[in-house]
Amino acid sequence: MIKPMTITELKKELKKLEHSELSELISSLYKTNDQVKEIVNVKFVGEKYQEELLESYKEKMYSEFFPKNMRTMPSFKSAKAMISEFKSVGNFEMVLDLMLYYVECGDEFTNEFGDIDGPFYDRLCNVYGQFVDQLNSKGTEDLYLKFRERIVDLISSSSGIGWGYGDFIYDKSFELHWIQEKKREEKRRQRGLR
Repeated sequence: MIKPMTITELKKELKKLEHSELSELISSLYKTNDQVKEIVNVKFVGEKYQEELLESYKEKMYSEFFPKNMRTMPSFKSAKAMISEFKSVGNFEMVLDLMLYYVECGDEFTNEFGDIDGPFYDRLCNVYGQFVDQLNSKGTEDLYLKFRERIVDLISSSSGIGWGYGDFIYDKSFELHWIQEKKREEKRRQRGLR
């Protein structure tokens, strides 16, 4: 089997092309590959396009959890693939938004249809853990504040759900730097009032 080119090799080959050949190659990829089309539109159309794209991914995600012809379980494989796919076109905030939405859909599914099983919740916990870790490592307080109400709602709606899911959501949420800082400030205020 022939190995695909590395990025360095690809760049070298692209430099050899005339402008019209390069334009034709990109146009051909644009016509035949939806992901390339999304990447190109994000680059040239901008943030408004990204926002609309996020909403369309959320609609597709919701359909995975709540299809018109209800199947027994959501397709986690398809839903996770959407997050991976969106990483190539969405900015950091939007990817986090879609990750949180994935967990919210799973949470809503449980609250709608009842307790599921351990593997179901493991998948939700895995994505929520990644969401919190990424928000902690690359996020800002302003970004946290954009998600805060949804996080609080998730903590509330997941409480009482079994298999350790509700406990995980609660505990993992309190690993967020900004929640910890708020708790420390409240303790300081309480000490000052005494």
